[in-house]
Amino acid sequence: MNRKQIPRPRLAFFKNCGLLSLILLLSFTISYDNSKGKLLYNTSKKSFDLNLNFVHFIVGPDSFDPNKKIRRLIFTEKSLDAKIKSCDVMNCTDPEIEGIQVDLDAAHRILYWVNLNGQLVQYSGTAPYEELTLTTDSKEQLAGTLKFDHSVAGGPMVDVTFNAKILKTFAKVR
Repeated sequence: MNRKQIPRPRLAFFKNCGLLSLILLLSFTISYDNSKGKLLYNTSKKSFDLNLNFVHFIVGPDSFDPNKKIRRLIFTEKSLDAKIKSCDVMNCTDPEIEGIQVDLDAAHRILYWVNLNGQLVQYSGTAPYEELTLTTDSKEQLAGTLKFDHSVAGGPMVDVTFNAKILKTFAKVR
């Protein structure tokens, strides 16, 4: 049976099934808790070029004001999901981070910490909120782009696009 021999209602049914299958397939490929981007950091002895493949979104108390809740994004090359889920306190993953963590809501600027080479290389700084563009900003999900270049001041260059659902909410910092 060729296309001309298939009755029109049946042909429409097959086209709709194909379209529905394509939509379902695409919906499974859209994932959360992923990021795509780079962190570049140069020291006098070594240059670091890190792929930021994972983003982890957590919430917990600010280390200076425990009554204030902050949102934290942790960008890494490898997943820290299992480690974060097993933690009882917010700073438990700090020694595991090979990448950059970004605190939102803690100050009038974005606070960030870079940890590389097994914590032997560290850099902290701030960035204006304009360097973070959020396309989704809710209690359950953050998505957008973080892009800044602080290399002139000896800091990192970061360019990452991300989409993260909240992984865990902590009651204690330490």
